[in-house]
Amino acid sequence: MKIERTIGSISLVVSHERIGTDLQVTIIGGDEHHIGGVAFAYPTKSHYRDAITVSVNTITAPGHKDYVVANSAAETICKALSVPTLVSVGIHVDNATKEQIGAIIKEVDSMIAQLVSFYHKPE
Repeated sequence: MKIERTIGSISLVVSHERIGTDLQVTIIGGDEHHIGGVAFAYPTKSHYRDAITVSVNTITAPGHKDYVVANSAAETICKALSVPTLVSVGIHVDNATKEQIGAIIKEVDSMIAQLVSFYHKPE
């Protein structure tokens, strides 16, 4: 399944699929799709209290900031759905302004909320 949105001339796509009970998510957009950052979030038992927390591991391509979006999305999804979640992100906009970056992050957050809602639907 895909969630697609456009901000001005910037297109964004969030695709996702179940891998067993786990979730794999790809977020791409802008002028050039690529893999700039990857985050893997998974539920883990806290060492300090009787609770489940979320741990996140990240891989980043040199010079890319996509890991920021990947970390946030992976942690959000994993917390909401309690499943191991892999998120890869590649969004590139030539000469992006601060405002464009903020709008992209806000829109991706909204798309992730929609994805979480999709999996929370009663079956």
